[in-house]
Amino acid sequence: MKIESVTAHAFGPLHDRTLPLAPGLTVVSGVNESAKSSWHAAIRAALCGEPSSRHRPWHGESWRVAAMVSMASGEVVAVDRDLNDDSSPDVARRIGLDRTSFAATACVDQAQLLTVLDAADGLQDHLRRAAATAGTDGTVEQALQRLSAPVDQLRDARNRLREAETDLSVARREHTRYLELTAHARSAAAARARLAVQEHSVVLDTLSSRAARLSELQERFGDSPPSGLAAQEELTHVVNRALAAWRAAPTPRVLTGPSASTLEGELEALPEPPVGETAVDDELRVVATAYETASAVAAAHNERRPSPPTTAEPSVLRGLATRLDPTSGARLTTASIEVDTARQFQDEAAANAARTQVEADVAAARVQEIAMPNPFLRNALLALSCLTTLVGLLLFLTDQQLAAVGVLIAALVAGVGGALARGNGPQRDAAVAFAAERARMATDARGVLFIADRKLAEAEGQRAVASEAVRVHDEAVASCASLGIPADRETLWRLANRAAWEAVQADLECEVARTEKVVRVELAARGKVDAAMTVPDLLIDYETDCKVRARQALMAAQRPLLAQALADRRLAEATVAEATVAHTRALALLRNAVTAIGGSGERPEDLLRAIAEWQRGWDRLLREAEEERNAWAELQSLLASGTLNDVETTLSAAQNHHAALVETALRYAACDPVDPSLAAQCDTLAATVTEMVRGLPSVPDAEEAVQTAARVLAEVTAEVQAIDLASRYLTAAREKVHSTIAPALEDTLRAWLPLVTDGRYVDAAVDPASLTVRVCTASETWHQASRLSLGTAEQVYLLLRVALAQHLASEPCPLLLDDVTVQADDTRTRAVLDLLLRLSEDRQIVVFAQESAVVEWAQERLGERDVLHQLTPVAA
Repeated sequence: MKIESVTAHAFGPLHDRTLPLAPGLTVVSGVNESAKSSWHAAIRAALCGEPSSRHRPWHGESWRVAAMVSMASGEVVAVDRDLNDDSSPDVARRIGLDRTSFAATACVDQAQLLTVLDAADGLQDHLRRAAATAGTDGTVEQALQRLSAPVDQLRDARNRLREAETDLSVARREHTRYLELTAHARSAAAARARLAVQEHSVVLDTLSSRAARLSELQERFGDSPPSGLAAQEELTHVVNRALAAWRAAPTPRVLTGPSASTLEGELEALPEPPVGETAVDDELRVVATAYETASAVAAAHNERRPSPPTTAEPSVLRGLATRLDPTSGARLTTASIEVDTARQFQDEAAANAARTQVEADVAAARVQEIAMPNPFLRNALLALSCLTTLVGLLLFLTDQQLAAVGVLIAALVAGVGGALARGNGPQRDAAVAFAAERARMATDARGVLFIADRKLAEAEGQRAVASEAVRVHDEAVASCASLGIPADRETLWRLANRAAWEAVQADLECEVARTEKVVRVELAARGKVDAAMTVPDLLIDYETDCKVRARQALMAAQRPLLAQALADRRLAEATVAEATVAHTRALALLRNAVTAIGGSGERPEDLLRAIAEWQRGWDRLLREAEEERNAWAELQSLLASGTLNDVETTLSAAQNHHAALVETALRYAACDPVDPSLAAQCDTLAATVTEMVRGLPSVPDAEEAVQTAARVLAEVTAEVQAIDLASRYLTAAREKVHSTIAPALEDTLRAWLPLVTDGRYVDAAVDPASLTVRVCTASETWHQASRLSLGTAEQVYLLLRVALAQHLASEPCPLLLDDVTVQADDTRTRAVLDLLLRLSEDRQIVVFAQESAVVEWAQERLGERDVLHQLTPVAA
């Protein structure tokens, strides 16, 4: 792929300007403020989009670039990209790179170089980022750190499951209690029904006996009374009638609980059922929530209102925000301190180097002063000594002692002369060793001096960069002061985006008005219309009315139970009143009868005892007459309560009622025998069951809540397992990428590194695990690339980016390089440019530079496939 030309219709300071590019090497040179970085960013934006906001046009709202690109297949692609609404496809995808991987490999700018040179492990970090994540702001290691399991969600899901299981247990316990109470109430109802049958059986037997007795007495006497004394008969009749009335009179029972008048007062105090809603409507709740949300969002957005007001253009404000750097002063101070420290270190290193060199020179001169021993003479004398010693021994063996003594003395003299020939050898060896040690120390001191010179140069370069940043910051602060706005980046960006803020605020206020209107419509439909009240007050008023109606409805619901209780109480009080009247009348008859027979007494026991004593005083003759009279009196007593037809009619009605009671009791035939005392609790238990049903929790709803909580817990657990699996896959993918990229980078560095470093570094190695880059010198000494000088680290980084582009792209990819030789000396600058010229034979390379050495090289070396563009400063 080759870029034929790029047109900046509106990009930073560039307007309707075209930059043609050569198929080989294009060198774009210019001084500061000549838009080199803008052209570099414009080419990248034309191919991939997403430029930095600092490259927005200085004037106008249009932001547009275009380019003509020719592919290896011969196809020509025309790109016209509107950066305000970018919908054009990325041209880099045609060669297997997306916009992030193209920026991570083929596009090198000043900011990336400065990041590499400033950070201790910048080179390794950028290389790992480019290889693992195609140049994005994160690496696989950072993704693994962020990829953490949702422990809080898992804990909450488990807590919700435990709560749901607890609610289910409570619901089941309440349901069991309800069933037990229902069974108890049914037993009480069965007891009442069976007790009613038993009590009515007694009444029915009494009526049957009375009808039979009345029939028997009517057949016996007819309509004629028995014979006997009239007075005695009358007296007996009075006594018998009194006794019969007393036996038939019921005993009044004592009533407990509230009276009928009290119940009537409570019933009158109950309110009528309310008219209207007793709970906030769900639809109104939804629109009210929408209104509250819109109001909160609008209020929060209004708090971020840009201030103070200014007439400056947004582009001017953005430019000022970009140039502001509050930390530049601190960096300048730090850089100045580092320069002073480096200069002091250089002075100390220079003094040490001079001192060690003088010592080395003195030691070398001392070696020259000591004469070198003659090894040939020494060896000859020692050999002569050995030979004469052997001759002397032979002479001793032949008994020539005098001659042997002379020869041995000559051997001794020769040996002493050979030993003395060594003379100054040890002294010279010691001097040579001392001189070598001083020479090594002088070499080390010169190495330290070289390092001190390099550190001083680096510190002075950093101070120059910091000084320029301070100057730009001060100019921006002065401009802000002239415009009457604070020199704060965040404030300037808010002021620059004031139009967008106002548009968003208008939309939010429209949303608040719309939701308020919807809420008022819903409230009006429910009778709440008051233009003077705010929506929150209307909602509170409406909710209060609902609560009042709900309380009124709850009280009104008690009316049926209270009315039934009042009717039961009135019936009971009427029964007790009738029984009291009958008991009083029977007691009066007893008193009259006792008075008639001449007795006395007030209590019923005394009256009955008196009548019994009177009855036992009759003789046998009178007993028969008395029996007749009693029978007649009984007949009259029976007739006094009704004729035989009346009694039979009453008996028939009682039999029908008894059959109804038996039928009611048969409904509870399945119940086991129960305690009759439960009959009194029947109404209370029934009311309790009814009240319990209203607040009884739903067991199916609780079971469904448990199932939902279990399902959510399963989902969160599956998510935790998926995150763990993703972590393992990310780790495996990182290892695979590193294992494939590291050999390719090693091969490329091994071929190109000697060319750009003038043979100083001849080999390179890339660790597949950490992508740490090491280089080897000609003396087979290995160094970590990130700890080399600034220029060498810059050159290694450049070679790595070129190697990545060559490895990742499916066809030769253009390289866009901005000020990549700024830290190199002239020799390495030319070596790097020579390498780029060689690489441009099979790919297009665009180099942006401001050094005059680059221009001189381009004028000397560029060929027909290459071009040199010299830019002029852009008008402000």
